[in-house]
Amino acid sequence: MCLNNTSKGLEYTNIRDSPLIPCSLLPDMDIISCFGINEYLGHFKSNLDIFTFCQCTSVPIIHYLEEPRQAGALYICNLTPMVKCAYEISLDVYADDPQSFVELNSPGSRLLIQESEGQTLLKSYYRGSSGELKYRKIILGDASEKTIFKVIFDGINKTNTIYTQNGSFIVTPFYNLGRQQLPYIDFSNGYIKFTSFILGEGTYFDVDIYSINQTAERKLITAIGDKKLIPFGLDGPLPLNTTGEGIEYLNSKGYRGTMWFDKGMCEKANDTYIAYLRDLVVNDSWEVGIHYTKELNSLPLEEAYRVMDEEYAYVYDKIGQPPTSCCCLRNRDNFTHAIYAYENMGMTWRNGDAAIHAEKEVGNLYDDTWEWWEAASKAGMSYPVFSHQLDVEPAIKYSISRSKFREWVDNYYANNMTIVSFYEYNQISRNTYDASFENLQYDENLLSFDAHTNGFKALVNVNIPAGNDTQVYDTTLGKYLDYETEKDRSINFWVEDGHNYKVYMNGVE
Repeated sequence: MCLNNTSKGLEYTNIRDSPLIPCSLLPDMDIISCFGINEYLGHFKSNLDIFTFCQCTSVPIIHYLEEPRQAGALYICNLTPMVKCAYEISLDVYADDPQSFVELNSPGSRLLIQESEGQTLLKSYYRGSSGELKYRKIILGDASEKTIFKVIFDGINKTNTIYTQNGSFIVTPFYNLGRQQLPYIDFSNGYIKFTSFILGEGTYFDVDIYSINQTAERKLITAIGDKKLIPFGLDGPLPLNTTGEGIEYLNSKGYRGTMWFDKGMCEKANDTYIAYLRDLVVNDSWEVGIHYTKELNSLPLEEAYRVMDEEYAYVYDKIGQPPTSCCCLRNRDNFTHAIYAYENMGMTWRNGDAAIHAEKEVGNLYDDTWEWWEAASKAGMSYPVFSHQLDVEPAIKYSISRSKFREWVDNYYANNMTIVSFYEYNQISRNTYDASFENLQYDENLLSFDAHTNGFKALVNVNIPAGNDTQVYDTTLGKYLDYETEKDRSINFWVEDGHNYKVYMNGVE
């Protein structure tokens, strides 16, 4: 089953006349040219992951940090979140120094592709169980010929498998150790990214991309993710005069989000404000999350667990619904806390490479990251994000100015996308594995089935030859449903848990 096809040719070129002064040529398609976020170099130097990666790959740290900021990374967007899928990629790479490479980040992966002794070489990096950096390599083909390979994402086993045209393959765990060890099912991001690096005496690196197809195993009825969803939330509750207008602007468009409730902030809120927040949850479908008041990384595990238990119980009692996701003060928590939160309270983790930290510097929507988010929102790129204040102009640190926030919302609205809570986004995406379909009856006139989901609705593709008279009927609700027709005449529509559906191929007689 082909979910997306970006078969239009694309040239991604990085040239350098002198060190660290490259440029990039990006033609018109679903891409973002990301020119980097202005952060202090010292912040990156404190990042052990970057240093060990550069050490393992023999890449000078200054090149790895600065070249993407000047050349730009190439994002291929509008891909579909799936628990299992494959990315079929056809490309050529050209460089005048064998040290130069392009880094390809598909969901959960960190792949390096370069020319080596007349061949195109791929290395897949990952963290071992003790955190050490490892890699496996594979020859993709002759460097003089077009390279075609497949990256298979598996969110159940937390692996990526790279297949070549001749049938050889390698299997590696997800790059990030925390993402490997999360106890719940993972799913793919809505994009892949190319970043080229010119090293040694090199002056250019070209990537000619001929096609990128996302595919998934197809059945008569296949649950697929929704690439039109973007998860959003707020840390709070901050004073209503700093967030209320932004929240109402979201609600006016039928949008919603997650509120990560902080016990300390809740204690400062009066009863009227708490009632308003409860109304958001009950009547506007906002999700209850929890923002722990402590930096969990700074506490002994036993103390961290105690804080997590007590503040979870407080938020549950205060708001009236159980939190479904978590984070903490300054996002200083780790996958050990995430595992405890899931296994003991059923919460998923807002942070980490599976969520807001897939891109290290943009998971917070605030004025300093606006350069990236302005382009991302205009392109309709789906990426999980949170913020703080929404209504103040200009914004304080780590918050978004009122005008920029409204532009961000309007950009997604123009792209026909829906802003939702993290939990809704996660559960709909996980329905690509969780959803099942029973009591199938199928002939040339009628398809009937029962849908079972994880409690949230699921988007399904039904592989039938639809015609002008085809109709979809939810017998549980007693109404006809809208659907979209794909190029192969199959149809997509939403199903709910426990409902029965009938698809009349030739209309109702």
